[in-house]
Amino acid sequence: MTPSRLPPPVARLSRREPQLLRFRLRQMFYMVTLASVLCALLVGTEGPWPWLISLAALLAAAHVLGNLLGTRLRDTSQEIVAWRALQPELDPDLPVATGLPIELAKLNLPPGTPLASHERIARGTAWFVAGGLALGLVAGSMAIALTIGPRIEWAGWVVGTISCGVLGAWAAFLASSFSSIARHAWRHANERSN
Repeated sequence: MTPSRLPPPVARLSRREPQLLRFRLRQMFYMVTLASVLCALLVGTEGPWPWLISLAALLAAAHVLGNLLGTRLRDTSQEIVAWRALQPELDPDLPVATGLPIELAKLNLPPGTPLASHERIARGTAWFVAGGLALGLVAGSMAIALTIGPRIEWAGWVVGTISCGVLGAWAAFLASSFSSIARHAWRHANERSN
């Protein structure tokens, strides 16, 4: 049995531009159902819950939309290039990516910096994070006890202490990463100037 031959991609393309946001009736039905459930949840809840549900729904929708657009752009890129080739009346889509490696080789660019590499720059980050966590736990616990200690229950004190510890670990991680990258860049700049 011989496989059926498909026409070349250019012959299969129509005069219509490929669309990124294509959807079917079933997908529209799911989106309307999801929006209805979301609206019912927003109306049926009180306090901070409508805000939390709205924020979670917006984050999920942004994530899904970003993935959808990225996937569609990746999947239709060759189709769009072929479609544009059939439309001579359109303005050229510059810069054209074909032949780019040869042109870059002719430019005589300086070598790349080590900051573009994927090597591990920061050493001992775990120790800095652990120190930031411990400092955040101790300082947060003492600050909560000294400021609102008599008016807070033990559960609130525990949650506040843990939150301060997480913030301390996060701040230590950021400080460690930024300082390591800055030191690495400074060393590289001094090597090049000598």
